[in-house]
Amino acid sequence: MLVFLAHPLIETSWLAAHLADGDVRVVDTRGLGDGTSWLLYQQGHLPGAVHLDWQRDLSWTDERGVGYLLLPPEPFAAVMEAVGIGNRTRVVAYAETDHSGAARLWWALRFYGHEQVAVLNGGWTRWVAEGRPVNTEVPRPSPTRFTPRPRPHLLAVTSKIEQALHDADSRVHLVDTRPHEKYAGQAIWTPHGSLFLPPGQSWIALPDGRVMRGGHIPGAAHLHASRLLNPVDWTYLPVESLQALARGAGLEPEQRVITYCGSGISASASALCPAPGWLPGHRALRRLLGGMGDGSGPSGRTRTGMTDEHWRKQRELRIWRVGRLIEWLLRR
Repeated sequence: MLVFLAHPLIETSWLAAHLADGDVRVVDTRGLGDGTSWLLYQQGHLPGAVHLDWQRDLSWTDERGVGYLLLPPEPFAAVMEAVGIGNRTRVVAYAETDHSGAARLWWALRFYGHEQVAVLNGGWTRWVAEGRPVNTEVPRPSPTRFTPRPRPHLLAVTSKIEQALHDADSRVHLVDTRPHEKYAGQAIWTPHGSLFLPPGQSWIALPDGRVMRGGHIPGAAHLHASRLLNPVDWTYLPVESLQALARGAGLEPEQRVITYCGSGISASASALCPAPGWLPGHRALRRLLGGMGDGSGPSGRTRTGMTDEHWRKQRELRIWRVGRLIEWLLRR
């Protein structure tokens, strides 16, 4: 049996041969956070794949308006169980182009102690290009049990970042995985692409009243996650090329690398890359909770709890998604 912990990226040929395995759960996580995720799934997906929207299903927003935070254990477990992911399930996540939500799901499952999870190398883009089967059938997973076992060492909270910034001998290396214009303070992230700041201004007010600041965490190196991928088939680059990129960003063996971005997507894709076999000699990456979603860098403290109001909203969202699925089935 292929051990996903040692092989976090699997090839299309392996998945094609194991689609019918009873313990394999394929998860479609395509979408850019712009509300198109479910539509893409309806139009066609890998046979047997269930659907998860990385923005709506795998993250939450706190009372300050800071979004894309990791779901707390109980809500996360509920989401996994709803799509048939249990303690013994081998999970294969896929997206398209830059792997978007697939890497986010991979990291979240690893954080909660589920090691049998991998990402499809090249994702939907490569699968379709190779002429492999797709369909529009919506599976009905059997009830299962998912037990979250948090692994705090995979999560970098604000206090750890502050400590690294003030420790001159720190072996911690921060890596900003966003596009250059965001790292340079010229733009901020939105689901529809980079939103550039007014000339000469380091911040921008959003319609919801939040103020987003441009720039990056002091001392962070820059390595855009998309540079790790082949732009033709969106597979990860060969090991030699990845090592050269790491050296170019100033990463040294035995450093503890912490990746961050604006929503936890490109940071997760970069964290996936240096898993065992990809960048030998570099310690496992950790991801910064919440990324730069609040536009403030390491100021304030991250939160791991969920208020009753936010839990109610998450429950309403689940009910809404079930209703949407029923409506779609009735229209077939």
